[in-house]
Amino acid sequence: MSEDIICVDSYDFDERINDGIVIVYFYNHMNSQSRAFELIIDEIAEQYYDSLRVLAVDVEQSPDIADRYCVEGLPCVAILNNGETVEQIEGSNPPYVYTDIIDELL
Repeated sequence: MSEDIICVDSYDFDERINDGIVIVYFYNHMNSQSRAFELIIDEIAEQYYDSLRVLAVDVEQSPDIADRYCVEGLPCVAILNNGETVEQIEGSNPPYVYTDIIDELL
């Protein structure tokens, strides 16, 4: 994962989602779709590094967060604005699916 992505867990998740636009990337390194999707999430993090935060949550290390967001499939991306979920998308999608939503929020 790129240096623009912040890995979080149950201890610091809540304090990082309440201000501004936040992308939460739910993943598991054992999941092949998650590994392939990392290129897209890295691209998004790099493109918007000065406008939002990208957080990564390993669902095995922080199942409580995954449960809170009802994550059923991986990869999963939740787009939050000031702590409120704007959109949640499961599965691998092209970058524009995410960037269109982000651009509307900006």
